Amino acid sequence: MDKDAVLLVQLLAFAFWGNGLLTPGLAAEDFANLHNQLQSNQSDDKRICNETAMLEKVYWCGYLFESHLNEMNSSDWCNFTLIANYYSSFSYCAEISAESVYCYWPNPQMENYVINIHKLYFSNCSSEMQIFQDPPDDILFILITVPTCLTIIMIAVVVWCSKRSDILV
Repeated sequence: MDKDAVLLVQLLAFAFWGNGLLTPGLAAEDFANLHNQLQSNQSDDKRICNETAMLEKVYWCGYLFESHLNEMNSSDWCNFTLIANYYSSFSYCAEISAESVYCYWPNPQMENYVINIHKLYFSNCSSEMQIFQDPPDDILFILITVPTCLTIIMIAVVVWCSKRSDILV
């Protein structure tokens, strides 16, 4: 087998191996279990999530968020620049509330609560259907030809370098 072909096969095998290391992916439940295990391993006593206290605290965070929104005009609720500060405070408060009673974030109870807030306040915000269009032909031509030409040039450089053994040695 050619020396370059062996090198290419080794490079592909290394790429697949590296990709497997970089993208194992954890499901949300696995991440929650891992987070709870790490948290329990860091302390001598096992801490258990107090969901009741967590929900009481998150309702207080939601109450503050709702009071801020109710002070605003309801037509401004869909303008994220106007509510971003309130929403950020709510998210931070909910996360701190969950972690203060040894619960992981996010969790299903918190997600349901946030979804209910979204349904209550932001259900009419995305009523307009966005219509996506292709870019103009000249931009589309550039977006197609540039990567294609770069690919061809890179292949030509690799072939040229592989034929010139004096450069590689």
